Amino acid sequence: MKKVYILTHPLTGNYGGLLQAYASYKTLESMGFSPYIYKYASKDLPLDFRSRMLYLKMYIKYILGRYGYGTSMWHNMWRKLSVAKQFTKGLRMHKAVSPATQDKNVRYWIGSDQVWRASYCRNMKSPEFYFLDFATLEQRRNSIAYAASMGTDVWEGTPEETATCKQLMMDLKAVSVREHSSIDICRNVFGREVCQMPDPTLLLDAQEYEKIIRKRFTWSPKKPWLSIYVLDDSPQLNDILMRCAQVLKLEPQHLLSHSCAKKLRDRILPTVSQWLHLVRNCDYFITDSFHGCAFAIIFNKPFVCLGNEKRGSARFDSLLGTFGLQDRLVTKLEPDTILQILNTPIDWENVNHIRKAEQLRATLFLKEKLER
Repeated sequence: MKKVYILTHPLTGNYGGLLQAYASYKTLESMGFSPYIYKYASKDLPLDFRSRMLYLKMYIKYILGRYGYGTSMWHNMWRKLSVAKQFTKGLRMHKAVSPATQDKNVRYWIGSDQVWRASYCRNMKSPEFYFLDFATLEQRRNSIAYAASMGTDVWEGTPEETATCKQLMMDLKAVSVREHSSIDICRNVFGREVCQMPDPTLLLDAQEYEKIIRKRFTWSPKKPWLSIYVLDDSPQLNDILMRCAQVLKLEPQHLLSHSCAKKLRDRILPTVSQWLHLVRNCDYFITDSFHGCAFAIIFNKPFVCLGNEKRGSARFDSLLGTFGLQDRLVTKLEPDTILQILNTPIDWENVNHIRKAEQLRATLFLKEKLER
């Protein structure tokens, strides 16, 4: 079988990042390819050395945190690494200890989670890295970008980065982006015509994610619950969400760990199985995350998307617009507004029909660009 290396951001305790990589992997596998997650060090150090030192540091801080020393931040960082390692166990990894092999048949899948958002890329490698600057010309000509996301409606690269990335993009066999706004960016900034494709998570049906839920032990709140997955929390926002839960007569259930939570289990970062379970079986869902919205759509959950300009609104506009769910996005954070949207019915039959059409469109694109 032909190997395909999936190049995405490093996999940590980011549920969306983990699940989009998993969905990419399973999609390629279903098409008869042999996928590998391209695992690399985020700094110019040997991967094995850097990984071992990072895990050692996190483990020491984790132990100290358990006994009251240090901060909960270190405890959660260790948990994030543990959650990612546990979830990806069994997936094939390609450890990029040295530059890519010169084999011209090597091909890459670039995507999807904000791999072309320059400000994010600099924290790990460089924007050029995510355009395959380390690969040979022949390898780039065999490779594709699938639903690569720029996160916002502007390209954040410097003039020097832009010039290099422009040439590298032109080398790629095929390019697709996740947000509709990125089509104009690619045309105007990079001089390349591209198409828009759905996020990899949307390529798998709910049944595929339910298999993940069944793999590990999961627990449920004692009462029906409102799931809350908010990445940019604040005391004011938390008060609003607690009021919403009270009006709905549901138990509020956060999907991220809170060091000051009353219940011990809420102080621990959930496993991926647990996270999916809490989304799959909630009564309502409130989130400010792109992938939070994606899984509300996959599981057909009544949801509200809290506008998040800092993390990029173009992502939400594109996703919700595709499914005709623009009215689920709120920027005015008031309990009455949120409750009104939560109680507005969604035509799930139409949403599911659109998702099936998107899956077919993506499959045709991948077969044409990867199998030739």
